[in-house]
Amino acid sequence: MKKHILALICLLFAALGANAAFTIDPAVILMFVDQGEKTTFVELVHTGGGPAAVQFSVEERVLDIDGVLVKDGGAKSAAFLVHPAQVILYPNERATVQVQYKGKGRVTADKAYVLHSQEVPLNIEKEEEPGVGMSVQMLTNYYTVLALDTGKPGKLVFVSSKSIGGGKIEVIAENKGAGRVKLERIGLVVSGNVVKNFTGKSNSIMPGTQRRFTFEWPRAVTEKEVKFVY
Repeated sequence: MKKHILALICLLFAALGANAAFTIDPAVILMFVDQGEKTTFVELVHTGGGPAAVQFSVEERVLDIDGVLVKDGGAKSAAFLVHPAQVILYPNERATVQVQYKGKGRVTADKAYVLHSQEVPLNIEKEEEPGVGMSVQMLTNYYTVLALDTGKPGKLVFVSSKSIGGGKIEVIAENKGAGRVKLERIGLVVSGNVVKNFTGKSNSIMPGTQRRFTFEWPRAVTEKEVKFVY
């Protein structure tokens, strides 16, 4: 029995040691479609472990109303061609992958997708002695933002506000412009006072989408009281 346990422990460490690691560069992909750019490249870099078999797909990027990415929430997009669609990366290797936008018609508003880089499961099986075996599956996923940039501005407008308890309120805004609103520079001013701490600052607000901001305030506010700064 002890021999069996020891064999399993050794096998487990061997399997973990074979786990491949890789990175994708750049972390955010921008295509400036207003300048006619519809093709870009990403670099895949093996950073450790054993060989990695990686497949690529472009998916719709779905955010919830708080700006959090919904993983596995978007359908695959037929508007992009990724070549090669699969690569096998060995230790210390690099690979270049081309991403091409093939959508029809002119892009009139910013759009965002994700390049999903998924490691194909690797089965590692080893028989230390009769009756002792193990199959380990390892999977790495990267979700890289892929944005079509039109160079147009976004426009946040007030939608609603209500109390949510605990001395806090929510304010919902919608982007009615053609460009995305970048959250790294956004600010909220309520009744002339700058709100320093509020939620909803994850990820840019894309055209046609809503975002919820929550913060401490004694009552719900009106459209005239709220100013979005960005």
